[in-house]
Amino acid sequence: MSLLIRVGAGTAGITKLSELEIDAGKDWQAKEITNLKAVAESMQHGDIVFRGAGVLEKLTADAGKGYNFLRSRGPGLPPVWQDIESLIQYMTAAINRAIAVDLSMPMLAVSQAIQQAASPPGRTGAASAGITLPGVSLAMATGSGGGVTAVGPLSVPAPSISRILSSGNPLGGALADDGGVQTNETAAANNDAANDMTLMPAVPAVNDAYYFGLGAKWNYLRLNIGTSGVGVYSVVWEYWNGATWSALPDLSDGTSAFTLSGWCEVTFTRPTDWAATAVGGISSLYWIRARVSSFDSIIAQPKGTRAFCFVTT
Repeated sequence: MSLLIRVGAGTAGITKLSELEIDAGKDWQAKEITNLKAVAESMQHGDIVFRGAGVLEKLTADAGKGYNFLRSRGPGLPPVWQDIESLIQYMTAAINRAIAVDLSMPMLAVSQAIQQAASPPGRTGAASAGITLPGVSLAMATGSGGGVTAVGPLSVPAPSISRILSSGNPLGGALADDGGVQTNETAAANNDAANDMTLMPAVPAVNDAYYFGLGAKWNYLRLNIGTSGVGVYSVVWEYWNGATWSALPDLSDGTSAFTLSGWCEVTFTRPTDWAATAVGGISSLYWIRARVSSFDSIIAQPKGTRAFCFVTT
């Protein structure tokens, strides 16, 4: 094979590539290798060249500590050597920005309230489980070899349960007792009409009472009082033990004898001898009652709007 080089009007031939000589210092115009000879003469084994602005350029040696890497900075900019420590510092800053902006956990609240009635929802937030916001700390330490130590783990405290879960149920029976005359107010106790529950007669007497019942043993009463009572009187809360009416154990009267308004609770320890009975023609319910135990005077008659019996699950 021969390579023919035209020189002027004549032609000369060479048979070996080694016989070809190229003037690397010649201006090759658009070929952009005008300084190839100068670059080649200044290079040592392992050197790297890159394309500069129309010429070749040798990448300067790096004298940094640790391990280096070559970073391209985009069109029009020469590449640069960077130490691995620079990469760690860059990543540390990125992590800190992410933590400062994105790492957050809102308080989680879990609640359950189950009613058989559609409206109102009755007791809300009967039980909740909260997860405390986690505390986060991060410290970065770097050495000459680029090692990283993280200080401060991300921890989430265990949730705490504030109350036993319970379900609110419409009353199976509600009765107003005025001197032995009992009026069925079950429908009134299970709707939203204001002040349609006669918690006490207009002029109470000792042993007048209001009865609340459910078809299963239950744990506490939630009562919405529309009009609070004003007067000088007292009430006791009792249950049927199969033979007589007895005081509810561990009673806490959140209605304060019907003298408070809004949603109130009457809590107690569920009696072990609680027995179902019939009151006012409504049978087989587990009843409690608020009975007037003393009376002196009354200015405002207490009236209720709605009630729920709650059963723990």
